[in-house]
Amino acid sequence: MDGIMYLFREYTSLDRFPHPRVGCMTCNFSVTVGAAYKQLLMNKRIYQLDQLLIQYGLGALPAHGRTDKIWGVDVDRIYTPVNVKNNHWISLCINFELRTVEVFDCDGGKHSRYVDAFTNIITRVVKEVQSYKEKKQLVIKPYTVKYVPMRPGINRSSCDCGVYALKFIECHMLGLQLSLLLQEQT
Repeated sequence: MDGIMYLFREYTSLDRFPHPRVGCMTCNFSVTVGAAYKQLLMNKRIYQLDQLLIQYGLGALPAHGRTDKIWGVDVDRIYTPVNVKNNHWISLCINFELRTVEVFDCDGGKHSRYVDAFTNIITRVVKEVQSYKEKKQLVIKPYTVKYVPMRPGINRSSCDCGVYALKFIECHMLGLQLSLLLQEQT
């Protein structure tokens, strides 16, 4: 997963994708968001944002593919693969302008426990990395979740979810119709 996401980061930095204002995250990023969300749920009043997440928001991480582009200023959206229950992959497109999290799951599942982590943590990261003037105007409010509809039975072998997760990211970044992946293969 991370190898292909690295290639996506390289292609983005070389302007080979039509939208240069995107970021591609690693699997470690997804794990860090999940851990941060667990901390947030334990006590919202004393929650402190993880410094690693701030570094991601500033474009200092991931180290391979460092951009120094700030989320919500230089980057309009990020893509990340998410491992669900250690046996399934989904992908997310987090749009800072629209304040949405689009979920791409070839099985059509909801996985709200995993997605809620992103809707609640990302808004805090975006606020933290803004200038003082902008920070005062931003409200910490969860992003809206949008589940991208999938054709039932697309993942027949139950082993291709990782490939689909990456292909959904690629098609979405390129502005291609996801129906290209969802057509019945003969």
